[in-house]
Amino acid sequence: MSNIDTLRAEVAAIGKEYYVMQEMLRTGFLKMPQADLDRMKIKLTELGKVNQELNKISKELKDIPDITPIIKEIRKNRIERVKAQRAINKAEKAQKTIERKAEIVEKRKSKPTYLGSIAKGLKFDNSDVEKLKSNNLLIINDLKDLSEQSGFSREELLWLSYHRQTATLDHYTRFQIPKRKGGMRAIASPKGKMRQAQSWVLENILNKIPIHAAAVAFQSGKSIVDNAQAHLQKNVLIRIDLKDFFPSIKFLRVKGLFQSFGYNSGIATVFALICTDAARIGAKLGDQQYFVALSERYLPQGACTSPAITNIICRKLDNRLSKLAEKMGFTYTRYADDMTFSHPDKTVDIKPLLGLVKKIIAEENFEINEEKTLIMRPHTRQTVTGIVVNNDKMRISRRDIRRFRAFLHQYSLKGAEAMTQQLGKDATQYAKGYLAFVSMVNPTQAEKFKKEYAWLN
Repeated sequence: MSNIDTLRAEVAAIGKEYYVMQEMLRTGFLKMPQADLDRMKIKLTELGKVNQELNKISKELKDIPDITPIIKEIRKNRIERVKAQRAINKAEKAQKTIERKAEIVEKRKSKPTYLGSIAKGLKFDNSDVEKLKSNNLLIINDLKDLSEQSGFSREELLWLSYHRQTATLDHYTRFQIPKRKGGMRAIASPKGKMRQAQSWVLENILNKIPIHAAAVAFQSGKSIVDNAQAHLQKNVLIRIDLKDFFPSIKFLRVKGLFQSFGYNSGIATVFALICTDAARIGAKLGDQQYFVALSERYLPQGACTSPAITNIICRKLDNRLSKLAEKMGFTYTRYADDMTFSHPDKTVDIKPLLGLVKKIIAEENFEINEEKTLIMRPHTRQTVTGIVVNNDKMRISRRDIRRFRAFLHQYSLKGAEAMTQQLGKDATQYAKGYLAFVSMVNPTQAEKFKKEYAWLN
């Protein structure tokens, strides 16, 4: 064996690192205690064994195919899977957003939070169910309930109730008619859908609320004749007129009325918006027609709901005035804005009554039209809602009968069209309406008119 072979065998036996250290010790380059050298030999021997095992494993791994492409493929698939999941998550999030928006739209159709500048922050909860039941009223919590009960779609209800300061559509036909004693009266007649909605509110809500017995107007089975009947043959008769009766009852007061029935704030607002209106004027901008609100909302004269609402709102007023009248020996009735007090004693002091009546009316948020306050004694013609009540029988004044006869004569000479133009309203309907009034008070006289003017039949 050559020296090289012997060296290789020795290196293989004790390890390269240990051989190098022995040579460094032998040649004097390194000094180390024998104990440290023995411990190092043991550790290097153990390291050599580990390296041998590693070499063995390395040789075995050389026969195994390269898995790097497989790992790359797995990684690629994982990335694609993550991307796909992200796409699914994104699509699901988008779908949830669409559903949430649809849910909000649906909710706003049933529970709108805004119906114009005067109806903000609406809340459709906390209806007093027991109170509604006690009033024999429908349980309605939101527009969905109202739609199901009334037959109007939620879109129609929103369209009818939304308050627009400047609108492109007016729900009312507006015109003026002459008042009995001069001046003009503004009428707002509701159009088709609005008229239907108001009729539903009247029939299903307002007509179910009882009113005071002193209120005679707009009651089934009662007329101006009943109002006048209560004051026949009284020696003192006082008539007091309420100023701007319908216009004085504003939106918030009407809303409060519906809430007093038991309805929540939201539904009460919707009902109040349907039953009130603002005075409007037409204006054009380019080709577009606009209708601009000139006032706050109030009860329109021409809506079927307005008389019923006034009668209900006046229950407390009627109750207080009735008790006052009874205490002081007077009889009291109210026909719309026309209040009548009568007393059998011609010497009665009316000042205490007038003072207290004025105070009560003010406390109930109404105002007396001082110009129309009348005090009628026995020596004057005493009239109640156009009917003379001085004697034991009611009658229409001779002056009014002469005027009506003159009108009928002019109608016969000039014709319906000319008289309609002169009167400012349908002359035929006016004649037949006044004849109905005559018939209520004096049927015999009405029959004479019918015989004389056949077109009245």
